[in-house]
Amino acid sequence: MARLTVRAEELVVRLSWWEKIVARRRNVHLPLEAVESVEADPSWWRALRGSPGRGVWIPDVLCLGVRKVAGARDFVALRPRQGGVVSVGLRPMSAAFARVAVSDRTPDGTAATLRTALHRARGTPPGRADREPGGGASGISTPNGDPGSL
Repeated sequence: MARLTVRAEELVVRLSWWEKIVARRRNVHLPLEAVESVEADPSWWRALRGSPGRGVWIPDVLCLGVRKVAGARDFVALRPRQGGVVSVGLRPMSAAFARVAVSDRTPDGTAATLRTALHRARGTPPGRADREPGGGASGISTPNGDPGSL
């Protein structure tokens, strides 16, 4: 099962050996500075947008690969019967994908852990929305100021 991890200054989608074969790609590496939002969702189908591209698409069993979305691409590694989904929104033009969505047995905990790692990497206190240079909130804040733990 694919996993989201933070290593140095990157967010990595670690794929199992068979997922690499099915998706026809290696692990997905994204710069942490490109992350705009992290969300947990119990419904796997909400993470799917656009039309299927390269990968395997078996509804209610496995959705793995790249989806084409109006001028952008999403990477998804979803196993609907394996729990909820962690969706990571990325800043436009700063990464290979617009969004990454991965199934997770504990999506709330994983999302909180990712938010904590992002706050540490950016040097901002947990529980407070980061401010982008343009003045808008980045969406990386946690409810009730609870960042989770690493």
